[in-house]
Formats: sequence, structure tokens, C-alpha cells
Amino acid sequence: MHIHSSEYAFLKVYSKTLYHLFDIISGDQHMTVYIYLRVSTDKQDIDTQMQSINKYLSQNNITDYKIVKDEGVSGSVPAKQRPGFRTLLEVIDDGDILIVSELTRLGRSLSDVITTLDELVKRGVRIVSVKEGLDSTRDEMQFKIMTTLIALFADLERQFIRQRTKEGLERARKDGKKLGRPPAIKDEDIPVLIKLYEKGMTRKEIARALKVSEATVSRVLKRLKEEGIIEERRVVKVNKKKLREVANDE
Repeated sequence: MHIHSSEYAFLKVYSKTLYHLFDIISGDQHMTVYIYLRVSTDKQDIDTQMQSINKYLSQNNITDYKIVKDEGVSGSVPAKQRPGFRTLLEVIDDGDILIVSELTRLGRSLSDVITTLDELVKRGVRIVSVKEGLDSTRDEMQFKIMTTLIALFADLERQFIRQRTKEGLERARKDGKKLGRPPAIKDEDIPVLIKLYEKGMTRKEIARALKVSEATVSRVLKRLKEEGIIEERRVVKVNKKKLREVANDE
């Protein structure tokens, strides 16, 4: 019987898929499939993630899995600082599969994603990222190539940030802008600060008068007290109403 080339290609793909499913579902009885979702307060976000993941689960006949969520957690929080993901790292083991809708769920930046992926791979965890089409359960070599490229992009991103920062500082210097922290209180302003303090002005009022931060005023006052230049000011709040009542009784 002659098999057409297109039929042969179909049979080849079909047999490879069957082998893949057998390897995932039947090959390891102790294997666990985890789905990780990082969601904001927007319910639509979690629905969108699960929609793409459900498609992958259906295509690969996966019905037994566990869902781990980080709800209301910003994407700017590193993966290991998220309570849900931290718990996941405690239980996920060699041979387990972790499915995410996209790689951005695994970190706050490219470098954070790479660090997370590296740790998972070293543990022997198989990773699926639906959006990017990354699937280490199917093609481990392709997965390694893609993660290597992502690591390269992460390094380039860091270099670009450093370069933009350097150029921005250089432009600021040329424009005559002062860089760094605002100057602390000047020595010639110390007597003024002491006088304002002795008049009973609050730290906030002194800071506003001298055009410095309230924290700066607090640090200077603390130093002056430690050096014995000024004394601790005792503020006594008087209940005028009670004082009048006592005076009338007398």
C-alpha cells in the first residue's frame, strides 16, 4: 500500500504526540502538574490566563492538575517574594510539570524570569509557557535555546538601562542640574535652627522655614542634644477647661 507524503507526515506527528502523552501521563505515576497564576484584582485577568492554559490541557489530555495562585500581587514583586509561588517552590519536585500562560508570570523582569527558570530546571521541573510556545516536555533542546536567548536579552536590557542612566546623568550635568541627595542643613543655619526650636516651633515648621526635610531637622536636633548644645524640650499640654474649674473651686 502506497502512503502519500502528506499522510506519512500526519502519521509521524500523530505518533509523536501519542508518545508524548504516554510519557507525560503514564510514564511517571508520581509526577504532578502545577498551574501557576499571578492575578491582579481584575477577574478578567485570571480568566484570560486560564483560557489559554485550558486549551493546552485539552490538546494534551491533561485532566489532573493543581492550581497555585498569587491574587492581588503586582507583577513588580519578585517571584520568590510572592506567597503562592514561594509555597510552590517548597513542593514542586523533579519530574513535575509547571504550566504558565506566559513567562512574565514567573518574574518582575527578564533577569528575574531567567533566575526562576534556572532554579526550576536545575530541580528537574519541566516547564510549559503557553504564549511563547515553550515546552520542555516536548523538546528540551529548543527550550534550552529559547531560555539562552531570553538570558541574552535580559543582559542586553541591563546594559541598555545602564547606558540610558549614564547618558541621562551626563545631560543633567551639562544642563547645570544638581545630582544626588538634596544638601543637608548648612552650618550657618544651625543657630537659626536652635533659635526656632527654643521658640517652640515643631520639626515640621522648622523644616519648612529652612527648606529642608523634616528628617534632616530630626537628625540635627538629635546630634545637638547628644552634644549637650540644646536640652530636651519638655512640652506640657494644659487642659484649660480643667484648670478653670480648679481655679473656681478655690
